[in-house]
Amino acid sequence: MEFLKELALPQSYEHVQLLLFILNLVYVVFLPYLGLLLSASVIARVYERKGNREGKANYGRFAEDLVALPLSRKSLPLFLGIIPALSLVFVYAQLFQKTAAITVGLMGYGFLVLLLAAILLYSYRFTFTVGGVLRSYQRVLRARNEGTDDAAEVEAYERSNLHTHERSGRYGVVLLVIAVLLCVGAMTVAMNPDSWENLDTVFALFVSVSFYAKLLQFLTAGLAVTGLAVLFFFFIWEGGTGKADDQYARFAQQQGLTLAVVAVLLQPLLLVLNVILLPVEALSGALFGLAGAAVLLFFLTAHFLYAYSKVGRRSYISYAFYTLGLSLVLLFTNDQVAIGNATREHTARLAYDYALAREDLQSRLGIAMAVMSGDEIYSAKCSSCHLFDQKKVGPPYQSVMQKYRGKKAQLVSFVLHPVKVDPEYPPMPNQGLKPAEADSIATYLLAKFGDGETGEQAVSPEEGGEEQ
Repeated sequence: MEFLKELALPQSYEHVQLLLFILNLVYVVFLPYLGLLLSASVIARVYERKGNREGKANYGRFAEDLVALPLSRKSLPLFLGIIPALSLVFVYAQLFQKTAAITVGLMGYGFLVLLLAAILLYSYRFTFTVGGVLRSYQRVLRARNEGTDDAAEVEAYERSNLHTHERSGRYGVVLLVIAVLLCVGAMTVAMNPDSWENLDTVFALFVSVSFYAKLLQFLTAGLAVTGLAVLFFFFIWEGGTGKADDQYARFAQQQGLTLAVVAVLLQPLLLVLNVILLPVEALSGALFGLAGAAVLLFFLTAHFLYAYSKVGRRSYISYAFYTLGLSLVLLFTNDQVAIGNATREHTARLAYDYALAREDLQSRLGIAMAVMSGDEIYSAKCSSCHLFDQKKVGPPYQSVMQKYRGKKAQLVSFVLHPVKVDPEYPPMPNQGLKPAEADSIATYLLAKFGDGETGEQAVSPEEGGEEQ
C-alpha cells in the first residue's frame, strides 16, 4: 500500500486543511459504526453460543436482534463502513506522502480485511433469519404430520444453513477484529511523529502503550454505542417493541443498560489517559478544550442513564442516545485535531513543495514571476517588527538565528507558514511570500550571521517561535 504515497501529489496548505476536514467527517461516521459492528457481532456470537449451550431462547433472540443493528440493510456497511474506510486510505496517503509512516499500509490492509469481514457478517446475519424461517416451517410440517419428504429436505437445508451460519460468524468476527486492530493502529501512528520513523512493522506497533490505550478507548466507545443502540432502537425508535413488560424486553433492556453504563463511565478515564500519552507535537488548546467538553458530555450521558434506571422514563434514553452522539463527535474530532497538530510541520513542507512545483510549472509556461531580493524583503516586510540586535515587536535576530545554522529548509518552511509558539511575542503574520522569496530572505538572514550552509537537517518550528 505504500505505493499510494508515491502517487500522491503535492498539496497546498489550504488543500491539507481540507483533507483534515474530510478526515474529521470520516472519523465521525466511520469509527462509531465500526465500534458498533464489532461490539454487536462479538456479543451476538457470545449470546448465541451461550443460548445454544443452556437452551435459553432469550439469548438466541437477543443475538439475532443485536447483529441486525449494524447490518439491517446492505447499504449500512457499504456507506458507513467500506466507503469511509477506503476514503481514509486516500486521505492518509495524501497527508503522509514523503514520510516513512506505515499509516497508509495499515489502513489499506485494514480496508481489505474489513471488506471481507462485512461480507461474512452479512451472511451471518442473513442465515440467522433463514434459520428462524426454516425452524418455523419444520414445526408446521410436524404439527400437520405430513410431507415427510419435504420435512427431510427442510432439515437437510437447515443443517447446511447452520453450517454456513457458524462459519460466517466465526471467520467474520476474526477478520473484523483484525481490521479494527489495523485501523486503530493507523490512527495511533498518525498522531505520533516519532513513530513515523521508529515503527516500521505491525509487531513494533503491538508493543506500544499508546496503541493499547487507543484500542481500549475505541472498544469502550463501541460498547457504549451498542448498549444505547439496544435501548434506543428496541424501545424508542418507531415505537420500539411495544412489549416493555414481557420477559424478553426486560432482558434486552437490562443488557443494553449494563453495557452502556459501564462503557460510558470508562470513557472519561480512557480519554484522559490517551491525552497524557500524546506527544507534545500533537497537543494544543483546541485539543484540551474538545477533550474537556467530551468528558462533560460523557458524564451527562451517564446521568441520563442513571435517571432512566431509577425513574424508567423512556425520554431519558433519547437524551442519553443523542448526548452520546455529541460526545463521540467531540471525541473523534479530538483525534483529528491531534493528527492535524502532529502533521503541522510536515504540512508546511508539503505546502513548500507544492509552491515550488507551481512556480516551476508557471516558469515552463512562460509566466514571469517577480521575485524580491532578501535585502528588499527585509526592508519592506521584516524590519517593521524585527531588528538584528534588539527587541521590537518580535525578538532580535541575533538571539535566534543560531538555531537555524545548517537548517535553511526549516527556516524557509516557517517563513512560508508561521505558527505562534512563544507567548512573549504576538504571532507572526503570513507575509504572502513566494517560495523563492522565502528562500531569499532565509539566505540573507543566515548570511548576516556567517552561515552559508543550506543543510536539510530538520528542526521543529517551535524552536524558532515567532523568530523570523
